[in-house]
Amino acid sequence: MIAGHYYGGAFVKGNQMAGPSVDCLLAVGGNDTHLVRDEFQYWRLVSCVFLHAGVIHLASNLFFTSQFAYSWELRWGSLNIGLIYIISGITGSMLSCIGSPSSVSVGASGSLAGLIGADLVYLYLNWNLIPMRDAHCELCFVSGVILLNLMMAGSEQIDSYGHFGGLIGGAVCAFSLVKLLRPEEEPNKDLYRRVGW
Repeated sequence: MIAGHYYGGAFVKGNQMAGPSVDCLLAVGGNDTHLVRDEFQYWRLVSCVFLHAGVIHLASNLFFTSQFAYSWELRWGSLNIGLIYIISGITGSMLSCIGSPSSVSVGASGSLAGLIGADLVYLYLNWNLIPMRDAHCELCFVSGVILLNLMMAGSEQIDSYGHFGGLIGGAVCAFSLVKLLRPEEEPNKDLYRRVGW
């Protein structure tokens, strides 16, 4: 609230996401390459995951989370999905710093992309044990979300580096954290789970 007061309020005219100014987002913990690299403010790699550019940004991330993350939490457990979420957010923030050093980034989209990456690994590890129709439907959904992100990659409002970094971070984490359906029947697949972490 205080930052919003000093930086033009909670809603500024130039923000297409119906939210605060870039200066306000930076003041409350937005990810900025200069501050992370030169001022050693590494905490921004985590804090930016919990900030959003505006109401529209927050609503779209909440919609995705409410529709899909709940079922993944039931599959993999609260601790595992929490670890995937946080680590994916950090890897997304790190790649965002490298790929777009002149911008301020905020949002949980890297973390959500990490959950998509984890689901891809889950499908890969359990493909023969999931009913074929369910596996194909889920793969189509995940592929569609990734294609949609690729189509929006040129947009000024979208941090594609953050999304890609989160996707990779989530996929790597998933080799250790996602649940294998029947590891006793597929002993070789359990090796991937131990090696991935």
